[in-house]
Amino acid sequence: MLDIQEEISRAAGATSAMRRASADTAVKAYFRTLGAGGGAATGDFEAARDRALGILRADLLSDETLALIVDGRSFDEQALAGLKLSFEAVAKPLQIPHPPVGRRPGIFWLALTALVGAAAGMFILAPLLRWAYEMRDLGFVLGGPLGAFLAVLVVDRLARVRVLLRLLPGVSPEVRSLSGRARKEHEPTVRACVEQWLAWAVPMVTILSLHPSLSEGPATSKEAAFRRIGKMIYALHKSERESLPIVADELIQEAKNYGFEGLDGPAAFASGRKGEAETLVWKGSLGSKYKTFGHIVEGDRVTVERAPVVFEGQVVERGLVRKVRE
Repeated sequence: MLDIQEEISRAAGATSAMRRASADTAVKAYFRTLGAGGGAATGDFEAARDRALGILRADLLSDETLALIVDGRSFDEQALAGLKLSFEAVAKPLQIPHPPVGRRPGIFWLALTALVGAAAGMFILAPLLRWAYEMRDLGFVLGGPLGAFLAVLVVDRLARVRVLLRLLPGVSPEVRSLSGRARKEHEPTVRACVEQWLAWAVPMVTILSLHPSLSEGPATSKEAAFRRIGKMIYALHKSERESLPIVADELIQEAKNYGFEGLDGPAAFASGRKGEAETLVWKGSLGSKYKTFGHIVEGDRVTVERAPVVFEGQVVERGLVRKVRE
């Protein structure tokens, strides 16, 4: 547990600059997607959130950031791909609360209200001024602007009455403001949510990188051969008598494919004949490949009792030779 906590602390410190830069980029992309000023609908906020999350994931899973998190541990391409897939499987979504909902009349209804208010103002104020001051033209001039002004104010107030909203839902749709003070108040909330997501994601990637299946480096050819041939040996052990020659031949072919030498020609069990012992003339250079049974000197004829195990040109296990008695 202590090692994991130390790794998380190290990764957090190593990625602090990356997290600040990534948070700045994500916040800017969030508001750029929403657009400048005015208001935004619910779908606009979701698109902006997805855009910010895409930037955060791309920065977190980049080669530069992963190199800081794993701290120089060896990972091949397959292990890195597995690490990214594992994170995508457990990654939590980016949660950003929406700004408070405001209601205001739609532009069509405001224009229609101004038109009706201007007409009503002219038709009401013109007769009044004519009756009082004999100034009908002044009533037409002042009635239009005053009527439009008062009508828009009245409709704006009435658009916030809940009873009217239920009766006329299309008059005042929901709008989340992004202009002026509302935008400034929403930005710290967005930044805090982005930083919290990064603060969760970096330790998660660190923990996933410590999993044994990912921490192990790429298998060497010798390890791959050992695993594959080991599986076939277990298969041979469970084979029935009738299938033994087939399974044994597959095992030999697999060993040849992985680089074991000295397995040329048909196997003795396949030909039905006893394998003839190989004879050699002993030389000092053969000492790296064979052990000797008894005293053998240069030029003696020897019989190979056990062949050496040679893998990719290297002697893994020396064979055994015995001197031929005349």
